[in-house]
Amino acid sequence: MEKRITIVGDSLGQWSDGFGLRTKLPQEFKITDISVAGYTTEDWLQNRNRMTEIPTDLWIIELGTNDAMVYGTSGFESRTLELISILQSSPITKILLTTIPLTNMTSIREIIRSNNQILRQLKVTKPNVDFVEIELLFESNSGEIPLYPISDPIHPNQLGYELMGEAYRKKILGI
Repeated sequence: MEKRITIVGDSLGQWSDGFGLRTKLPQEFKITDISVAGYTTEDWLQNRNRMTEIPTDLWIIELGTNDAMVYGTSGFESRTLELISILQSSPITKILLTTIPLTNMTSIREIIRSNNQILRQLKVTKPNVDFVEIELLFESNSGEIPLYPISDPIHPNQLGYELMGEAYRKKILGI
């Protein structure tokens, strides 16, 4: 039986070609990536029809870097909860939130850390919501090999995207 996954994200999703999930997951998974560079949770709320017209069993939400830059921590939880309520059209629909990497841009690292903590806490109150722990994955790998190109403190390099894709794959397959 086909399992439909839709990625709703920003440039990290768009530029990584959906984190390589089309090749990382077995064929019964159909991956749709509608990520748009520069998008925040608010942009997706305003463009909700783009999401709700796609039949989906599992939503991967990869948002937060642009939110941190545009809004800081203001309203992040309420916008995320609204996004979840729109996407959870049926009781069996599952949502995977992403605790995003802190980036190498020091001015937004603490904001992202705070917003990621909000995402972790949502799992407690929302039974069909889980998260993929990308923040801690990046932090635990930060000293060994660079995960960002020197010229770009926000967008991971190929190795960083590969780490993200593997983390999603393992979560989806229950590994």
